[in-house]
Amino acid sequence: MVKFFRGAWLFIKNIYLNAERATIGPALSKTGDLYEQAKIKLLFDYIFFYCCALMPVALLAMITMNDVNLILIPFIAVMLLICLFLLRKSVSAKFVGGLTSYTTLLMPILSSFFNNQDITAKYACIWFMSILLCYITVNLAAALSATAFLVAYLSLVAWLKLEGITLYVSPGFSRSFQYLSNPFLVGVYMLFLLRSLGSYYKSIIAIEKKKTLQQQQQQLSIINQQLTKQFLLVKGFSRSGQSAFVNGELELLEACFSEIEKQCGIAINYLNESTDQ
Repeated sequence: MVKFFRGAWLFIKNIYLNAERATIGPALSKTGDLYEQAKIKLLFDYIFFYCCALMPVALLAMITMNDVNLILIPFIAVMLLICLFLLRKSVSAKFVGGLTSYTTLLMPILSSFFNNQDITAKYACIWFMSILLCYITVNLAAALSATAFLVAYLSLVAWLKLEGITLYVSPGFSRSFQYLSNPFLVGVYMLFLLRSLGSYYKSIIAIEKKKTLQQQQQQLSIINQQLTKQFLLVKGFSRSGQSAFVNGELELLEACFSEIEKQCGIAINYLNESTDQ
């Protein structure tokens, strides 16, 4: 059994790595912005694992013959594949992120509405992930507009329930299905969330470490250049002082000693300032 799961994991991992290389490889090579690269990787992970998460949802829809989900799931999958295609064509992460987040927000809202306005945890997880993706890849304004749309939908559902208005309910949807599907689908979506966002924040941490290392290297290079300059000046004044001493030019010798002391003081002050920074 362990070998089976290990083999299955390696198979999925190979598919993921090959798909990542084929899809976002060109886009990553065309941008030097590390944060843009992190967003591109996040979008790929989000779309890839969202499609993986759709598989058990589609299986449940086929078992229960849920007409609405059987129509919406292929549409979501096609839209996500279009987003992957746009990523491959190096379309900006902001545009692709907006299209992806709104697709994965609006389609589940339609599914929720035609499944007796189901607003249980499985839909809440999807909506939360979509808005969070919008905030990360687009901006706060877009995320707030998506949130406002979701709040408007939830308000509509609240009004329908309070008024006792019953609309179309998809065949295959029942209370027993709702209760049984919640723990399973929430578990699937939470694993998806941890994988995609966890990978993103790891990328951000790696970027920050890389930037810090680059800054340290630049600072060390500047210190090295400055100290080399001071060393050359001191070396020059020491040679002049040696010649002045041999020739008995005491005033020139004293001036050389003063300049050497001055340059040493400048070097020490520079080192102290660099340490304080």
